[in-house]
Amino acid sequence: MQRVYSFILVFCGLTSLAQTYDYSIGRQTEKVDSVAQLLLEYESFGIKNTGSKNLDSTRDWLVNKYQSFGYDQVFLDTFKVGAYQAYNIIIEKPGLTDQWIVIGAHYDSQVAGPGTNDNGSGVVACLEIARIIEDIECRKGVRIIHFSAEEIGLLGSSHYVRNDAGKNIDLMFNLDQLGGSKNANNSKIFCERDEDDTPSTNNTASTLVTDTLGHLISIYTNLTPVLGRAYGSDYVPFEDSGYVITGLYQESDYPQYHTADDRLEFMDTDATTEVIKGALAATLYFARNTLSVSVQNLKSTEIKLVPNPASNSIKISSESNSDIQIIFSNQLGERVFETKAKYNKTIDVSTLPAGIYFLSIFDQKKLETNVARLIIVA
Repeated sequence: MQRVYSFILVFCGLTSLAQTYDYSIGRQTEKVDSVAQLLLEYESFGIKNTGSKNLDSTRDWLVNKYQSFGYDQVFLDTFKVGAYQAYNIIIEKPGLTDQWIVIGAHYDSQVAGPGTNDNGSGVVACLEIARIIEDIECRKGVRIIHFSAEEIGLLGSSHYVRNDAGKNIDLMFNLDQLGGSKNANNSKIFCERDEDDTPSTNNTASTLVTDTLGHLISIYTNLTPVLGRAYGSDYVPFEDSGYVITGLYQESDYPQYHTADDRLEFMDTDATTEVIKGALAATLYFARNTLSVSVQNLKSTEIKLVPNPASNSIKISSESNSDIQIIFSNQLGERVFETKAKYNKTIDVSTLPAGIYFLSIFDQKKLETNVARLIIVA
């Protein structure tokens, strides 16, 4: 579904979880393959509107694909859309814990065209992620869901959240319209975060996760991450129910959107492949990382920076005496300083130039991440 952004921000904010290039992740991203062929297969089923035989054929194709990858159980989550039976398609790769990362990509299209970009690109991303991670051990389970009836009002994802979501979803990661138009500048990708205040309790966690997503995009792809507002796709029912969400969505215009020309011949498959590499890297990072990204493990009000503004040194005031890891990011989202310390101990910041900084403070005892804003003056 098309989203209209009222503003564009160059990627900035809090880089909440420290990441450097991980060869084990980078090696997996190089396995992304056959993107154009998979998109063409998706396209071959034609217009995939809700209730159509073409959508049923696409469902069967997806079930067969996942089974060929080694996923013996493919679940069909059924619901009614008027007189029609609709199906969400669910596959699961269990982790070592009972926490889940949900990856969502709707597989229906508008009645105007086959929807090869919107949302064949998200569908193919899920297929490649599932194929590559099938034999990789993860701490958190990965649940891939292809929602139906997205184009007529997010009906599939709304049904799932109302009936089946459960309490152990650590993150919902949405993939919708990733391809970009051929001959356009597709060097950027929107990393989408929750800015909706109904509720607002999950916004900070979404910001931290989305900043981490952007950093992963910059490490494992040749794309530039850009912050965008989550809007108008299958993550909305999740964020409205209090779950932490993030997503990827193309930054460039796509004139073929919701037309008969939303076909492979008008897409930038090289850019699509890069986005899929980034989505795979993010899936592996979030599923394998020991630090929870859930709201329950995120705090933002229990610490205080003293003094603030500061010039030469600060203390991070807290009742805790834990060891902490601190990442300083500037307003461009660049990590400029990282150190280990303890609460209530002096931290030298004299080498940092005057400006505004965002601190991500990981408490190693409580497994919590605090966030704070620091002003340094000359």
